[in-house]
Amino acid sequence: MKLNAKNILFTSSALLCLQSAVLAEVTLKEVNINETTFNSQVKSITAQKLENLQASDIKDILKTLPSVVVDGNARYSQKVYVRGLEDKFSNITIDGAKLGGQLFHHSGDQTIDAEMLKIGSIELGPNSALSGSGVINGSFVYETKDPSDFLKQGENFGGKISAGYQSAYERKSTSVAVFSRINDKLEFVGIGNISKDGDLHIPKKKEIKSKESKLKSALAKVVFKPNEYHTIKLSYNRYEDGGKRQLSGEKAGNYVQSNDPYNEITRDTYTLNYNYNPTSEYINVDAKAYYNSQQLMIEGRKNTDWWTDANKANEPQRIFENKTKGLDIRNSSLISNHKITFGSSYETMEQKLDAKGDRVYTEGPKIGESESLDKDGGKTKAYGFYLEDEIELDKFLLTIGARYDIHKLSGEYNGSYKQLSPKFKGEYQATQNLKLRTGYGRIFKGPDLAETLMLNSRTLSNENTKAQTGHNYEVGFDYNLTNFINSDDSSFGFTAFKYNVDNYMHPTKNTSLENQSDVKIWGLESIFRYKKSNFGLNLSHTYTNAEEKSLKTGTKYEPKTANIHTFKLGLDYQFTKNLIGYYNAEFVLGNEYEYYNSRNDSVSTVQRKGYGVHDINFSYKLDAIKNAKIDFGLDNIFNKQYARHTSFGTAFGDDSYTPYEVGRNFKIKLSYRF
Repeated sequence: MKLNAKNILFTSSALLCLQSAVLAEVTLKEVNINETTFNSQVKSITAQKLENLQASDIKDILKTLPSVVVDGNARYSQKVYVRGLEDKFSNITIDGAKLGGQLFHHSGDQTIDAEMLKIGSIELGPNSALSGSGVINGSFVYETKDPSDFLKQGENFGGKISAGYQSAYERKSTSVAVFSRINDKLEFVGIGNISKDGDLHIPKKKEIKSKESKLKSALAKVVFKPNEYHTIKLSYNRYEDGGKRQLSGEKAGNYVQSNDPYNEITRDTYTLNYNYNPTSEYINVDAKAYYNSQQLMIEGRKNTDWWTDANKANEPQRIFENKTKGLDIRNSSLISNHKITFGSSYETMEQKLDAKGDRVYTEGPKIGESESLDKDGGKTKAYGFYLEDEIELDKFLLTIGARYDIHKLSGEYNGSYKQLSPKFKGEYQATQNLKLRTGYGRIFKGPDLAETLMLNSRTLSNENTKAQTGHNYEVGFDYNLTNFINSDDSSFGFTAFKYNVDNYMHPTKNTSLENQSDVKIWGLESIFRYKKSNFGLNLSHTYTNAEEKSLKTGTKYEPKTANIHTFKLGLDYQFTKNLIGYYNAEFVLGNEYEYYNSRNDSVSTVQRKGYGVHDINFSYKLDAIKNAKIDFGLDNIFNKQYARHTSFGTAFGDDSYTPYEVGRNFKIKLSYRF
């Protein structure tokens, strides 16, 4: 089905009607909008909803959010884009620990298991001083489950087991959770999850057999509350996804078993979070310390010509690692009509290649020779100091802040960068129902380290590397429609944004940390939310466009996120106290954009097909078995063959490289709490 304006006429008409409703002032009762429609949508993505929808990868977690695109079929291939840029330009944290760096350009880096999550949140844009260093397009904040998320009133111990299956991935999953209130001060939760994927079933294609993998993840968390003022959380989170599968996960895949060596992506995250909140409006301290290691392990292989030029060699097992460590401490004070937050942060990142033996050449000019592959890569240190003041002035809410960031390179690279970045968010309650918004954020991102897989003797240092800088501007409004359409809760939100990034640089194969282009990105976001009794609806439209200019040649072109219109629709209905149903759909219009081939400095037009895809899910609590639940659903109901417009192959118009999404996917999951 080729999508055009006729196919989504009902959607666009609904949005236009809602925009017209803003002109009509309804004052049946006083209703003020205390949060944006987008934030309401983000908060609706709860752990319970993710469980009901059987979320099992990062795409499932984020796919209903406006301005967010997740492409790729296999779990380890999925890449995340927000407001026209990849998540490499976002701040991503789990329990406060920053996930940084790019392991490999043909795989994703958000190693998050939905089974562990309590909440997943996102803030669009760089307009907050509190979001961390280096934010350009947004911040992803993930928080794992606490013992209190499981324990009921008066309960001291319990457990939960579940088992599920998804047909399009041949995905078999099993999870176990145990939780305990050891005493009135100490609680514990432990979660383990195993999920094994087989063949991928793609419409109108043979089964993809080269992306089989097994995910093993775990969480252990202790919460200690010595009294009502202090809370300490200590956690360990493990993520391990591997298989004898093709290394380049985002490519199309093969119809035969992969000949690639066993490879796996792992993450080990240790976090310590502390909150001190006495009975004082001047003191609310949050402190965190973390250690995070992300690794790509590739088993050794014999007589290969991978990275050996005109030779062949026996390769040892190699482990490519990104390691981050950090501290952050902040305090919030309520002083009159001000909420003042100030703090500082420190983080380091380093990369290395650890080989379990030497490379031994077996053919070619170097036959018989050997060499060590071990290599220490680049290092970064980032210091941040920030201040933000949220001021309530009658109908105004002004958030004024600034960050001072210092970014230093060492190891393979050298350089020092710093900038003071002002931030601003303003809200004006124009009427009882209408809130106007504006925002500004100065952009600063010090040079990130290059792709870790590229660590080798060819790494080059570039003394001319510059920090990425720019400005983000946005305006918008939220209109409360609760009374206008006689609902329990309803609102419409609209945002227009524009930002630029000077001296843009992407880590892929960028071992010299070369600034590649200047980028301008702009777009629109519209969201409508409706709630009436047992029925809920959300409808969104996102449009993103962009222009890029090569710093080397001056050639102008469009990035692959340009010219994309995305419509998302979600419905939910509580049929009975035990049964809830969900319907979700995504429609993307066909488009074209100007693709740039940097190898020969040429620009060509790439056509991308539109598509529409529909999912339906149900969750039912069994009366016959207390504390038992069954979740079942069908994704891609009509078995549509499609690929997201940012995906590999689609982006440069080559169908043979395109990783089409999986087809009709029957899902079922049984869970029991004891």
